[in-house]
Amino acid sequence: MKFRAYLPSDRSACIALFKSNMPKFFDPIELPLYEGWLDAQDQSVIALKENRAEHYFVAERDGTIVACGGLCIREAKDAVSMAWGMVDNSLHKQGIGKAFLEFRIRTAQELYPGFEIELDTTQHSYTFFEKYGFRVVKITEDAYAPGMHRYDMIKEF
Repeated sequence: MKFRAYLPSDRSACIALFKSNMPKFFDPIELPLYEGWLDAQDQSVIALKENRAEHYFVAERDGTIVACGGLCIREAKDAVSMAWGMVDNSLHKQGIGKAFLEFRIRTAQELYPGFEIELDTTQHSYTFFEKYGFRVVKITEDAYAPGMHRYDMIKEF
């Protein structure tokens, strides 16, 4: 598997990955937010004003994009936030998510040594992140959409 920086030509593949994970892992109302994120990446600008840096990556297997996800650095604190991470739904439980998460953790540690790593996810995937040292610090019911609860998680070093 090859990991590399996102390119504007990856956009349609990343949107297809997002859609493959609807509605269980992403609610359809989140699609415009994700497209806005990609718009900013395509233009090499910061998507969210509270971020001071953003990085987005893809994972390729045999020339096909099978995962995408990023890192953000917030203005307000020295923490890396995982952003918009996903694996093609038809390829779950094949080790792609593990390898890609480990790549993003290593990249975060290399770029921002000493920073904690945070993320938010749903009740459907928080246990995946627990396996890699993330712990739940807050749960907000219906945060993303009705029935889509937000689990805020942190990994400290």
